[in-house]
Amino acid sequence: MSVVFIINIIMNTCLSCGKPVKNKYCGVTCQNKHQNKFKINIRFGEHKNFNVVCETCSKSFIVNEREKLFPQKNKYYCSLGCANKREITDEHKKKTSLSLIEFYNKLNIEKIRLSSDTKTYWIKGKIKCECEWCGLLFIKKRKRQRFCNKLCSGKYARSHIDCRKAGQASSQSQSENRRSKNEKYFAALCEKEFKFVKTNVSMFNGWDADVVIEDFKLAVLWNGVWHYKKITEKHSVKQVQNRDDIKINEIIKLGYKPYTIKDLGRFNKSFVENEFDKLKKYCGVEKLAISPVS
Repeated sequence: MSVVFIINIIMNTCLSCGKPVKNKYCGVTCQNKHQNKFKINIRFGEHKNFNVVCETCSKSFIVNEREKLFPQKNKYYCSLGCANKREITDEHKKKTSLSLIEFYNKLNIEKIRLSSDTKTYWIKGKIKCECEWCGLLFIKKRKRQRFCNKLCSGKYARSHIDCRKAGQASSQSQSENRRSKNEKYFAALCEKEFKFVKTNVSMFNGWDADVVIEDFKLAVLWNGVWHYKKITEKHSVKQVQNRDDIKINEIIKLGYKPYTIKDLGRFNKSFVENEFDKLKKYCGVEKLAISPVS
């Protein structure tokens, strides 16, 4: 009897893993696996190979799926390359852009669009902007930051400065400092001889004249030595003369007559009074109305 019992034990094997057992299964785990697998096979069918065609390249390949569930997809692709070759329409682009804008609005980020026009990008969780001068990407520290460093901002500023505005600014800053005694004395003579006189007023499209006599629509330019000779190393005579030409053109455009006086020496009353007499003759005034200023 004992031999028969031992043979019966050896004859029984687990229906799930195949190990020798007394009953059908070696344990609860194998029992659940076998019974559930059996039920799933009854419900959905067994795994089988099916021939399908790639939607992009029309290549046939094999897919392993359950018999009753096939086909599980509407479209099959042989590789990730074929799956990513779908054409992106304009509607799809609009949807993605709107979703990105909503996402950034949730993060309280203002006026940021991921496009090459605005030169702003979202890279690895950080906002990066393209420098307007060198084109490198940098992390924005301020909302209105446009350049990656101060060097690029300075180069951009120097390349966009209007030479005419710079000349106007420098001439206005130097007009008071460079007024000689001869010029001041000449201006005082004009103020006592004529009714409407202006001195160093920026009225010619940003440019000024040393003395403006409104009685005769005359703009007097009192030019010192620096208009004709080089004084310092940084001083440029050509630059000064170019500014003088621009100033004269602006004076003529507004209907005034430019009148230039060369002053190449030091303070000299007789020289100033002589130039003032020449100006009166030019204006048609014969006699001096008052005595010269002492």
